[in-house]
Amino acid sequence: MSASRSFYIPLALFLTLVLSIGALAQNERKIAYGILVDNTGSMRTQFSQVNMLGKGVVKHIHPNGPISIFNFTTQSNTKDPLALVKSGVEWSQDKNIIDRYIDSLSVVAGQTTLKDAIYSIAEDLSTKVNLDKDAYAGKVIILLTDGEDRVSKVMEKELIQVLKESGIRVYAVGLVQELEIDGAFIRKSSRDKSINFLKKITKETGGRVIFPKGQTNIDSLVKELLAG
Repeated sequence: MSASRSFYIPLALFLTLVLSIGALAQNERKIAYGILVDNTGSMRTQFSQVNMLGKGVVKHIHPNGPISIFNFTTQSNTKDPLALVKSGVEWSQDKNIIDRYIDSLSVVAGQTTLKDAIYSIAEDLSTKVNLDKDAYAGKVIILLTDGEDRVSKVMEKELIQVLKESGIRVYAVGLVQELEIDGAFIRKSSRDKSINFLKKITKETGGRVIFPKGQTNIDSLVKELLAG
């Protein structure tokens, strides 16, 4: 009886230790982030705010996991120039490097392909996370945009399905103030369409969207966006 008891106690301690280590490892798992900084022409008058928002978001999330920054670049070898997504900083937690890249961005010409951009970011995040799934607790895309899309090929329903299947949450700051508000009898205004899109894609994926009005404290806005 004493022999079995002497074996039982170390085993119990061993199991407790294993569970504790497992819980610690779970807590140390990272979040993979993709931030889209919309630098297309419709953002021209708000781009200084976009810049500050980008750095504000990075300030709050960089300790939690690797960040990839995406923005648009002009493809001009077509009849109508397109604004296509490109990756800038890749998979970094270095705040200074990321901030410098955001500061280097400028507004570009071309018709916005926002849905295609989000789709590409989702693919990029999933590919990187799949290389070491156990190291990550989640994937998040953060959009700093007015939500306007001109000529994307991917459809909204398909995009949301891919995001949900990939387990990616989408958060957005909707800077819609400069979009037109006058629609037609059978057509929604650009602002209404953008608001509806950003609300849907964030709600369907378990994220959040906020629509700032006027000058807002960047820290407060980012905390509100990422709360919960």
